[in-house]
Amino acid sequence: MTRIYLETGKKSTFEYVFMRTLLGSMGYGSGKVEILCADGKDNLHNLANKMRETVLEGKGRNLIVFDADTEANGGGFQKRKGEIERQLAAMGVEADLFLFPNNADDGDFETLLEKLIQAGEHKLFLDCYGDYERCLGDRYFAPNRKGRLHTYISAQKGLTQAQRKNLGKGEWLFDDSRFWNLESGALDALKRFLAEKL
Repeated sequence: MTRIYLETGKKSTFEYVFMRTLLGSMGYGSGKVEILCADGKDNLHNLANKMRETVLEGKGRNLIVFDADTEANGGGFQKRKGEIERQLAAMGVEADLFLFPNNADDGDFETLLEKLIQAGEHKLFLDCYGDYERCLGDRYFAPNRKGRLHTYISAQKGLTQAQRKNLGKGEWLFDDSRFWNLESGALDALKRFLAEKL
């Protein structure tokens, strides 16, 4: 079994649920892949034994899927890639690495997710939200991108009460094409990486 290590801290996050949904849509069920949470890039070393176990027991491969981040938050694709590769070397483990958004540019999971919004269908929401952020100006803090994305999905009409309740558990309905486009070219790099490694 291949193990995928995400930067998130727990399974009840939209990042974890997204990866589970994407893998399912690609035909990789839970019997073929196990998703583990690293709880931050600086805690990857806590999973060294799991990574060794994957390789030693012939279970498959270790795949790390983290954020590249940006210079503004102390990262960037090249910097983050180098940091993780040095951590892996220090731990004495092997893993294949993919950094959001596309394994080439600075950014993060939210950068990718913004590109998966069904923008044509929900142009009104995006325009109004942009106006709201501009209206706040410098006097207030605008919600971060994670907050914007959560507002996008929670603003949708037609969700059941159970679906609304589960939004807080990361269940952002990624398999619903009314809201997300999992066929977007923005996902090509990640899909290619997963298809080659799984």
